[in-house]
Amino acid sequence: MTHQDKQDTRIDHLIIVVPDLQDATDQYSTLLGRPPSWQGTHPDYGTANTLFQLDNIYLELLAIKGNGPAADIVRTLLDKRGSSLGGLVFGTQDATAFIKRARSFDLMVSEPIPGQGIDDNTGAQRHWRNIFWDTEAARGIFSFCIEHSETSTLPMSAVLAESPITAVDHVVVKTNSADAAKRFYGEQLGIRLALEQAVPEWGGTQLFFRASSMSIEVIATDKAPDHDEMWGLALKTADIDTTQKRLLSAGVDVTDVKAGRKPGTRVCTVKSHALAIPTLLIEHPVVDQ
Repeated sequence: MTHQDKQDTRIDHLIIVVPDLQDATDQYSTLLGRPPSWQGTHPDYGTANTLFQLDNIYLELLAIKGNGPAADIVRTLLDKRGSSLGGLVFGTQDATAFIKRARSFDLMVSEPIPGQGIDDNTGAQRHWRNIFWDTEAARGIFSFCIEHSETSTLPMSAVLAESPITAVDHVVVKTNSADAAKRFYGEQLGIRLALEQAVPEWGGTQLFFRASSMSIEVIATDKAPDHDEMWGLALKTADIDTTQKRLLSAGVDVTDVKAGRKPGTRVCTVKSHALAIPTLLIEHPVVDQ
């Protein structure tokens, strides 16, 4: 397959399902050091959300508000896992091209379905088209692709505090099949496999799919459940020492800073305000230009 054959699929956002949207918004604002970019409703879907636009993607806190197809999905996820990573959403600028490519690799996707959201604070509207596929195609992970309207711009989340979170570094997915992950993320969605390596201490394989200046880190082991699971999240900061001090002063339970697995990185683990999601903060070394 040539580079030109690949659809330019990106990672658009991650969904975090929560039972109490206001409480989750308050906790995440403290963690990120940022206020929401958007707080709104999906009238046709039966949900309400809070969005935090970071440098590369946005994070969506999603809760039930009424009845609808999305409310049913959120309810099922909350019943199964409670507050948790609930969805991995991809993005495209050309829904028609995405559909053509996906179907050519036997990913049976829907026709584009229009959607809209309304900001409860400003009355602003955003419009998009969603492309869905059966959850089993992603081995149990709720995922879909979105094409945003050219006029629908999500503002960057402002900075509330010193040394805020700047971006998502990676999201961790657990699977029992590295081959299935390469088939779905690599072949069917066209996301670049940047690294594949054996990890003897885990007894499995680690794969990194790169898009939107972040990674989907897939950990494949025989110990993983039959259905894939979104497990953890790593968030970037430019100054981890200052971020850690800020969080401690705000009452967040966070570990000491230590060297990361990747040479030159420094990390700490967030123990509260992370909405029950295993969360790592990471600082990468500054690269001289």
